[in-house]
Amino acid sequence: MTAKSKISAPQLMADFIEADWNEVLRDEDHELVGATVVGASYEQEVMEKCILSKVVLRGCSFAGTVFERMDMTDVVLENCDLSNAVLEKAIIHRVHFKDCKLTGLNFSKVNAGSVTFEHCVMNLSDLVEASLKLVRFQDCSLQNANFYGCKFKEVELLGSDLNEADFNDTSLKGMDISTCTFERVDIPTYALVGCTVSQEQAMGFAKLLGLIVK
Repeated sequence: MTAKSKISAPQLMADFIEADWNEVLRDEDHELVGATVVGASYEQEVMEKCILSKVVLRGCSFAGTVFERMDMTDVVLENCDLSNAVLEKAIIHRVHFKDCKLTGLNFSKVNAGSVTFEHCVMNLSDLVEASLKLVRFQDCSLQNANFYGCKFKEVELLGSDLNEADFNDTSLKGMDISTCTFERVDIPTYALVGCTVSQEQAMGFAKLLGLIVK
């Protein structure tokens, strides 16, 4: 069974209330459940704790904001801007990022399960030592993204731009990157064992190894 069939979609409520982001700020635990937030702007701030459950965020901007102890479960983010935001050590489960701007996002040491990134710009994003299980990157721009020391389990990279991405100390065994594009990518030879690549990609890796292909 593939990761595509196993990834669980966010479990949302049938009757959402429309909420203001200020409700999160006013809540003692910075918690929001069962609501839709549209057009919120909370940039360059620091939030020590944030819990989102069964929430839809549309057209919101959290650029440059530091979220400490972020916990997201059953959340959809559409057309949101988290450029240079910090979600280090966040826990995210059943979350869907769609058409989001995530340039420079600090996602290091995140624990993510059943998460989809769809048509997202994630250039220069930092996923160092992240634990990713059942995660899909679909048609994303991941130029210069840092996947150093990641733990992948049933992760999909589909139709994404991996140019200059760093996969040092990260195994791609069992993964298929054949639909991805890149001119150069930093993947050690040991990390490619068991990885599926396209014929063109294989030729490129062979040249990097100093092989002469006839």
